[in-house]
Amino acid sequence: MSKGQQYLQFFGSDALKRLHGCAVAEAGRAADSPCERLALPLRRPEVGFGNPQAPIVFISPSPLDAASASNEAFTEWLDHEAGLEHHMTSAAPQPYYQYARAVLLSARRRLGQKSEKHDVMDLAFHTWAVRCPTANPDLVTDDALNQCVDRHLQSLLASINPQLVVAMGGPLARHLWWRTMQTWDGWGSMTTLHGRVLDVKLGNRTVPAILSVHPFQRGVELHPEVIGRAIGDRLKPEQFQPLELKAA
Repeated sequence: MSKGQQYLQFFGSDALKRLHGCAVAEAGRAADSPCERLALPLRRPEVGFGNPQAPIVFISPSPLDAASASNEAFTEWLDHEAGLEHHMTSAAPQPYYQYARAVLLSARRRLGQKSEKHDVMDLAFHTWAVRCPTANPDLVTDDALNQCVDRHLQSLLASINPQLVVAMGGPLARHLWWRTMQTWDGWGSMTTLHGRVLDVKLGNRTVPAILSVHPFQRGVELHPEVIGRAIGDRLKPEQFQPLELKAA
């Protein structure tokens, strides 16, 4: 079975099929859903992209731009990068791709490993907490995040079973902080919390969640190496060996 067929088999499972329709379902609830103003009609959101069996999951508050969140866009960018002398250039089309690539490069270095061409796709899965698309992650309301995490994200994370979470953006960090700490003592701006690690519960497991500024945030130095070092300190070198995709 090809890798593409395995990918389709995984996302053809009943649990993840149900996740595909969640934004449509939220929109159908109209004013009863806090996602109602965010949901775009007649659009089936992607569950995510990358390797669902990878040790790392990157979570954004809401979906990335539809045109940039496809596997094809990611592959095109990776092919472009492979032909360049340096791994980071201003020609890379999306800040998110630059950021994820730099984070994983730093993690590889921390573990004494060389980076590979498709690390962004092989070593991580990329998804979002609120299934309703919005161009600005900061527009996601607390009610939408609370409801969608409980209804959709927990099921997804249980299916992909990551060893580590990178939580990007203030809305998601705020949600995980309160859920974990039950107090606002120590809470601050994302630039001060960047790299902070929380122990979050995923079902019966506890995994580290690294808080990160969102790659689309402007006017700050993102310091992806901070996140990469935190990943390298919490994962073992053998966990960075890509696994064959399995059906859920």
